[in-house]
Amino acid sequence: MPGDNKGVRTEQTMLASKKPGSNDSSKDSTKEKPSKQNKRSHSDVANESVEGIDLTGIQNDLSEIKKSLEGTVTKTDLNSAMVNLVQQKDLQSLVSDIVQKLLNHFEEKITSKFECKIREVTGKLDDKLDTLMIENEDLRERIRAKDRVIENLVEKVGDNNNRSIDALKLANYNEQYSRKHNIRMLNFPEKRGENLKKAFVELVNSDLNVNIEPSDVLAIHRIPGKEGYQKPVIVKVRNTDTKIRIMRQKKSLKNELKFHDDITQRNIGLMARLKNTEKFENVWFYNCNVYAKTETSSRIRFDLYDNVDEKMKKKLKEGN
Repeated sequence: MPGDNKGVRTEQTMLASKKPGSNDSSKDSTKEKPSKQNKRSHSDVANESVEGIDLTGIQNDLSEIKKSLEGTVTKTDLNSAMVNLVQQKDLQSLVSDIVQKLLNHFEEKITSKFECKIREVTGKLDDKLDTLMIENEDLRERIRAKDRVIENLVEKVGDNNNRSIDALKLANYNEQYSRKHNIRMLNFPEKRGENLKKAFVELVNSDLNVNIEPSDVLAIHRIPGKEGYQKPVIVKVRNTDTKIRIMRQKKSLKNELKFHDDITQRNIGLMARLKNTEKFENVWFYNCNVYAKTETSSRIRFDLYDNVDEKMKKKLKEGN
């Protein structure tokens, strides 16, 4: 060991330093023999050796030895580590058991509270549900009552609609019948202070070669027309025969003068609707009624609210 070597070297050095002295005494012995001295004891020799030893070096060596032994694992350390490992394992198991018990207790407590809360909320929901069921049943009864009222109203509306249609048809027919003896004149020259009856009788007698008297004209007057055009003239003759004789000769009229039946606005709309279907070869008005004819069928009489397709199918079935 380093400490031991230093101690050996120190003793040898001390011994070596004493040898020259002995040589000198041997040289002097030849000259003079020294007197006999008393023999020294071991304690005296040890004391002399200790005085010559360097204590500081020994302390340094001991410090180095101590430092080198600091990292050495002793049996005590191993026993302590084993105890610590055993204690950690037991502690871990103990902690795990405690945590598991806490979790189980916590789970039971939470479950209990949760179930209690669920029962509370469920009870409130059941109460609300019962209330809603009662209200729902009440609403159903009200709805059933409203449905019955609506059914009655729908029935009445349908009946009123049918009646109104019949009333409109009848009104249109009555209006058209009241115009049965009327003739509408278009582009008849308008003059200041004109005598329409006299001018109409002269026109019919001269241009149409139909002999009528002023007494055959019951009424004659102008009606409002399109702006910028001459106002139409409505003539009411005595009877159907007079009107037929005049209308048969209307092709003989000169200039742009035209004679037409005095048709109601509803019948004019019906004729326009039939023409727009493009299903009929001809559409015309005769004796207060509107007629239409296809290429393959005979004439069909139409009223204001007739379904065109159904009326045509019905006519075809009757023809077959």
